[in-house]
Amino acid sequence: MWLGEQITDRGIGNGMSLLIFAGIVVGIPRGIQDLIDKGKNPGVGSFTVPHPHLVVMMIAIVAFIVFVERSERRIPVQYAKRIVGRRLMGGQSPIFRSR
Repeated sequence: MWLGEQITDRGIGNGMSLLIFAGIVVGIPRGIQDLIDKGKNPGVGSFTVPHPHLVVMMIAIVAFIVFVERSERRIPVQYAKRIVGRRLMGGQSPIFRSR
């Protein structure tokens, strides 16, 4: 928790999300190695899906997670008209970005 808060405070990004993502990425090589070992040793827990397809799927999932994490949504905001002194102000429509 402390490390995640420090990352967030430094402005690098959402600290806890980055730590969770890093944990997932660190586990990918071990997962690939486990798949290779299970494929070499037929028996209980073996599977029939080819290894390259699984590796490509893992990389695609990580790429999708990165894409969603970095995406932006443009939200149009309509300000109401208001009276300031004797003048009518407002009706502006800036576009804010939300992450």
